[in-house]
Amino acid sequence: MKKNYLFLPIVFLILIFACEKTANDCCLFSTISELDTSKVNRKVLVLGIDGIRSDAMMQNNAPFMFALSNDADVYFTDSHITESITYSGPNWSSILTGVHYNKHGVSDNGFDNPNFDTYPTFFDYIESVDSTINTASIVNWTPINTHILSSCTDFSPELPVQDIEVFEQVQDLLVNDAPFNADMVFVHFDELDAAGHAFGFSSDVPEYSATLNTIDSYVENIFNIINTKRINGEDWLVMIVSDHGGDGTGHGDAQNPYINQTILIAQHPNLIFKNQHTSNQCDLAPTILKFLGISNSNFDCQKDGISLFEE
Repeated sequence: MKKNYLFLPIVFLILIFACEKTANDCCLFSTISELDTSKVNRKVLVLGIDGIRSDAMMQNNAPFMFALSNDADVYFTDSHITESITYSGPNWSSILTGVHYNKHGVSDNGFDNPNFDTYPTFFDYIESVDSTINTASIVNWTPINTHILSSCTDFSPELPVQDIEVFEQVQDLLVNDAPFNADMVFVHFDELDAAGHAFGFSSDVPEYSATLNTIDSYVENIFNIINTKRINGEDWLVMIVSDHGGDGTGHGDAQNPYINQTILIAQHPNLIFKNQHTSNQCDLAPTILKFLGISNSNFDCQKDGISLFEE
């Protein structure tokens, strides 16, 4: 018996040293996800809008999102903190994984050495805990699907499309269940960023304001579809987020608050948010997994964000 008792701490020490050698402080934690069955019917919609400069989200430019941000049942900040590398690749990767770019390894838009095997997306955790949950990603900027989400979603088209086509595909998915009744939906609109690069990231630029207004109308229509689903008994969390802001015709200056701060809206009619907390890109994944009732001790150890829900 004494030999057995001595053996256990030796094994434990070996495991600790192994963790130190691989620089993975979380390797002792289980990678098996667990599901709170009381939350199994919950659903999530994330609306990603590329390149929102916070001060452009005004009533005349984005009347629906402006009104939504002032509702009592939302979390809203116009100081949502981006990654310190203010490009799309690092930021959408952080949004989807819940860790900063120094962990997931995406430091530009090339996705040369991603570390998604060690730091999976929240889609991976969803699929691992219950493969019957229907997950979809419909995007304008195709690297999100081709590089980040291609292997962990049930429906993630990889052909380039315009924002209007993104909207129409999302509408078809949510209204007509094409190709299925969706439970987790990620959406990405890109033409605001394109307008910023072409004409300038500012509400004073007509092309930028008009594009934001158009996307706002898409968001309003999609939100109304979700509200109809809520009336019919479905429990949806809606989040609206951007990857970065902009100034002039670029967004490379990571010290510029017009660039390194953007917007985040999280809305649910019954749950309470941490409205005193200033969010960052890594907060979305833990918020979504918390809402869905999915827990994973390895993710809890390695995540860089927190849930936006009050406990």
